[in-house]
Amino acid sequence: MNEVQDLEISVCGMTVCVYDAQPLSPPVHTLIMLHGRTSTRHLWLDTMREMQEVGHRTIAVDLPSGAKLRDKGAFMRGLLAALFVTDKPVCVSVSFSSNYVLPLLESDGVRGWVGVSPTTTPPLSVPTLLIYGELDVKARPLCEKILRATPGYKGVICVMVRGVGKLDHDPVMEHAKWTKELKQFLMDL
Repeated sequence: MNEVQDLEISVCGMTVCVYDAQPLSPPVHTLIMLHGRTSTRHLWLDTMREMQEVGHRTIAVDLPSGAKLRDKGAFMRGLLAALFVTDKPVCVSVSFSSNYVLPLLESDGVRGWVGVSPTTTPPLSVPTLLIYGELDVKARPLCEKILRATPGYKGVICVMVRGVGKLDHDPVMEHAKWTKELKQFLMDL
């Protein structure tokens, strides 16, 4: 297995820190992993290594604060260009970072979306995996609303983690369940 690279890249005039985990063979999928408001890219290290082992390139990004960044779409396109991502990635976002994925979803720029405790309702034109806590007062109703709005669309999968609230601090608290769901979602793409 390749080492996870710790990189600093320039995106839209800002220095952005990322982890980049390349598989040994050409990647099956590229995953862009975005943390929640109170986390950092370090949150994803264990998941990155596990996805790397099964052939996926995984990139975890330290996001700039929202006050510094007005055009999240330009940031995401710049990020993908700076990292030489030429295929449509699968974006994994936690809570508020779903706002960074929204411009890519609207422009058909992603292969799939994994929303962990999502806070926005994007257009669902791509395969989608939504993961939320049973006690999450914001994400649970949002995910249930998305399911009701897309009854005939088989591309939306919702997974509820029982007995927990918002998953933005530690979306991988049930690591085995989380990675099993993520691997299955990626295999089905």
